[in-house]
Amino acid sequence: MDREEILKRFEAWLDTAMTGEDPPAGIPAGIVEDADSQHENATDWHTIWSAMTALTQEVKLQGRSFKQLSESLDAAGERRGRKEALTALVEVRERLSRGIESVNGFRKPEPGLIDRVFAARWREIEHVMGVVEALAGGYRLGASHLDDVLSGFGVRPVECIGKPFDPRRMNAVDVEETSAVAEGTVLSVYREGYEWNGELFRPAQVRVARRPANGGANE
Repeated sequence: MDREEILKRFEAWLDTAMTGEDPPAGIPAGIVEDADSQHENATDWHTIWSAMTALTQEVKLQGRSFKQLSESLDAAGERRGRKEALTALVEVRERLSRGIESVNGFRKPEPGLIDRVFAARWREIEHVMGVVEALAGGYRLGASHLDDVLSGFGVRPVECIGKPFDPRRMNAVDVEETSAVAEGTVLSVYREGYEWNGELFRPAQVRVARRPANGGANE
């Protein structure tokens, strides 16, 4: 059924509904009939239909816009929450790394003459060394697990050591004059940097090589 047919049926229904009604008391019938005639002539059903159609479309557009805004806010909130969680995991990973470095610097002692004489003392030392080794193993397992978790979320460490200094991903917090490597080469990392899904998550803090003032051996 097209629009013209709907309008015709609606007008016919109105005519039927208005037929047979008595004019209000005290008002001559001719005046009411003239008013009805003028009202009928003034009514533009095509304009009303167009206005209703436009209003319907506007409501749909506003609803769609609201839905998109709501989804954008939800996505932004989810990303912000995930970033905070990843920041906490990165901090834990760094603490484990510092623990591993301290354990790796531990030199295992060898028994001396006194230890051979006082065997109980050496047994205590061996017990402490066993605890340190177990602690080191726990650090390494924890760090490995965190690396897997961070990798699953798209977090990757920024490769620095031996690489040219990249100001987009690194902050140079120290320099060292040396001719052993090319100027601008990263010598060490003070704080690990990370990327998240290809974007910089946190810049690395590094020490960078600088050519000696006197030119060094490369001159």
